[in-house]
Amino acid sequence: MNTLIAYHNTLVQLLFGIVVLNMALAFLLRNNLLKFITYSRIGYFAFWAAWAMVVFAGLIVFVFMREPINLKTVTMIIVSILLPFLDGYRAIKLRKIWFTQKESGYKFSLTILAIELFLIILTTIIAIKL
Repeated sequence: MNTLIAYHNTLVQLLFGIVVLNMALAFLLRNNLLKFITYSRIGYFAFWAAWAMVVFAGLIVFVFMREPINLKTVTMIIVSILLPFLDGYRAIKLRKIWFTQKESGYKFSLTILAIELFLIILTTIIAIKL
């Protein structure tokens, strides 16, 4: 069981790292629209891959631990539902910004990524403390 939890923990750290990397790239490439678009799209795929791995590993841990649903489990479920909606909203809104306003939209991207980062950190703190 400890191996499954450690694997899930490692994947959460990977997701955290990808969100931080997406934030750094958004900030660094804010003046180069073509590179910003390219790396933002790569960041979408990296986020979705890491998110899917975290959710699947979390589901496996939940099934094998056979614990009743508690606050930390509910928090993980809610955040695992909110994160893809936020990233999908970021992708759709950035596409509109890129094609209509011809600008990078890095402030919007940083705002959504900061919210995602906050949710990941909050969920991690709740999971550790409870």
